[in-house]
Amino acid sequence: MHSVGVFRAASRLARLCPEQVKQIRFRRTRFGRRGLAEEQVYGFLRAVVDELTARDGVEAGLRAENARLKSALRDWQSGFAPKPGPMANAGRWTESEQRR
Repeated sequence: MHSVGVFRAASRLARLCPEQVKQIRFRRTRFGRRGLAEEQVYGFLRAVVDELTARDGVEAGLRAENARLKSALRDWQSGFAPKPGPMANAGRWTESEQRR
């Protein structure tokens, strides 16, 4: 049950895109304070950008495949739809037959 709530909360979050990550800049620490190694921070950000870009590409491919499969399913199902013609009412009783 808990995981459903986490999913709902995560679905409300704004998607992070690669361009947003590329534009992030960190302030330098004040003199005499310890800070993070800039090359490691920016190396990590490059890895995040690569992951987001790959994710977006996979998602686009999945959306296209989903649309293709939906279309193929609709086409396949239309082959089983009743076709209009002389046999369109074949299984139905006429009004006079119903009164008998």
